[in-house]
Amino acid sequence: MKPISALLVVNDSDLCRHLTGALEKNSALQFESCQDAQTALEIMHARPFQIVYADLGPDDMSGLDLTEQVKSHFPSVSILIGSSAAKARDVLSVMQAGASDFIIDPMETELIEHAFEKAARDVLNRPGANPIHPAKTQSFITQDKALLGVLDMARKVAPSTATILVTGESGTGKELLASFIHTNSCRENEPYVAINCAALPEQLAEGELFGHEKGAFTGAISRKIGKFESAGKGTLVLDEITEMALPLQAKLLRALQEREIVRLGSSRSIAVYARVIAISNQNLKMAVKSNAFREDLFYRLNVIPLTIPPLRERKNDIPLLADYFFKRFCSRNAKAMQGISDSAMELLIRQPWPGNVRELENTIERGVLIGSGEKLLPEHLILDAVVENTSQQPSLAAGMTVREMEKELIINTLSEVGDNRTHAAKMLGISIRTLRNKLNEYREEVKFESDVCAGT
Repeated sequence: MKPISALLVVNDSDLCRHLTGALEKNSALQFESCQDAQTALEIMHARPFQIVYADLGPDDMSGLDLTEQVKSHFPSVSILIGSSAAKARDVLSVMQAGASDFIIDPMETELIEHAFEKAARDVLNRPGANPIHPAKTQSFITQDKALLGVLDMARKVAPSTATILVTGESGTGKELLASFIHTNSCRENEPYVAINCAALPEQLAEGELFGHEKGAFTGAISRKIGKFESAGKGTLVLDEITEMALPLQAKLLRALQEREIVRLGSSRSIAVYARVIAISNQNLKMAVKSNAFREDLFYRLNVIPLTIPPLRERKNDIPLLADYFFKRFCSRNAKAMQGISDSAMELLIRQPWPGNVRELENTIERGVLIGSGEKLLPEHLILDAVVENTSQQPSLAAGMTVREMEKELIINTLSEVGDNRTHAAKMLGISIRTLRNKLNEYREEVKFESDVCAGT
């Protein structure tokens, strides 16, 4: 069995030696020590621990502050606090903040051994394969060839160190794909850190990504480790990357190129090793053209681009997903419904799903909650009537030839899918080669017409 990792944070050398002697007899523990809370936090951001014991002097961070910081970054870590001079309110505050135990007399060997044995049992009984840095590990539910191809590519590139750009509409499962890549990489047991760039105020974003030193700005009362360092040798996910301010984009570019960062308020470079996965629901090429996104950063991120097709292009996935969500929400809400009716399923398949899988999930949950009887019926779904997307339909006019109508249909379809020829060919029911030949024909016609107009 793999030993349980513990970190001892003790600034009294005699107490540290006593603890080490008491714990060496426990072969299930593997521990190391440091002398102050800030160093402990830096060590924990670099490698995972399952138990933290802290006994801090008055000149260091309080046990309450350390407990709050550890629980904020590593919620599954078991925290033990020791002190021979604690007051009742100190014990109560620390326990309320999330500490597993408070040892009043840390020099009492039996108390120490008992506390660590209990913490070790809690770790072993804790559900989940990776209690320190749990990335999402749900599987994709799909039989769509295009999405299966994306997953196959993701699985192949996961072991590499290359930066990956994941794009797709909102609700398609981009974050899930990032987790899938992490899980299938050699970094699976390393940290998985995700940050939403859109949720960061511009003035705080740099400190969140790269960290800051004490006194770097007003309110910086202690050193802060940024997300790049927190990710260690694991995976750093930058969600909604197009929302990042341009000045910060330049610093991110440098971090990716040089593989090092500089904390705010410091001049010392720090090497970083995390693999970066950027996520966007926007067209980054359009963002570059509009000067909202740096072109050099786009090419640095776009080493391995992966695009998740929207649900409307994966109609054969809708019954699979609907059935999966139906069973899950029936179980969760103790509903005895037996299945989705054929008419309800037909309605689900016909929907355009602008919110994609997330919207489908919410729809099924709502239907299960308000539904009754044996089957989920159309009236339980509360869906808007399906409105045909006229932008994809050719405008028919008397005298229009079949060829003209075909041309307009192809051009409108390409426009609807952002000029993605693979998706357009799939929607039109033709091969990519046929589509390419048609476009070449249209291009020749335009050239011929322009030559005639020019009098050549």
